[in-house]
Amino acid sequence: VLGLAVLFGGKAWFAYQERNAQSASNIYAVMLGALQAGDVMNAGEKAGMLLADYGNTPYAALGALTLARVRLEEGQLDAASGQLQWVLDNSDSETFRDIARLRLARVLLASGDLDAAAATAAQAASASSFDALFAEVRGDIQRARGDLLAASNDYQQALAAMPMESQQRELLQLKYADTLAASAAAAETAE
Repeated sequence: VLGLAVLFGGKAWFAYQERNAQSASNIYAVMLGALQAGDVMNAGEKAGMLLADYGNTPYAALGALTLARVRLEEGQLDAASGQLQWVLDNSDSETFRDIARLRLARVLLASGDLDAAAATAAQAASASSFDALFAEVRGDIQRARGDLLAASNDYQQALAAMPMESQQRELLQLKYADTLAASAAAAETAE
């Protein structure tokens, strides 16, 4: 009897998990449809449902990341930071947390909170597939602080980690060259 109870209980649990994931998927699809239609308010409501009712699914993290992007486009840096922080605090996926960390560091940089941006970027998982992007953000932070040597070192690390075929590589090379030129100009002025 105990064995049958465990068997049927396990089946019921897996069926519940599948229904839960399907419901979250449907809400996420509706949210994306609302965004495509330009209905940001409805999309925000659906994202709120995902976070509140389906926070243990990957769709909640995807919803929060998507809503953070929308808030950034609207210029609402604090709201975007809140969504990204939710992903950091609640997602089980290291990939989602790295994406949120990277975006949050950029948001904090844009808002001028360089110390918080640096601390957020420093929390990146080691040997992450985002190493080049984190090195670039650290370079941007150092450049904003006025430390051109540290910025060029970070940009150089980013270039070393970035695949040659990456579309972002050209922009990164421009940042690196500009930082080197600015550093050389500053050295000449100092002499």
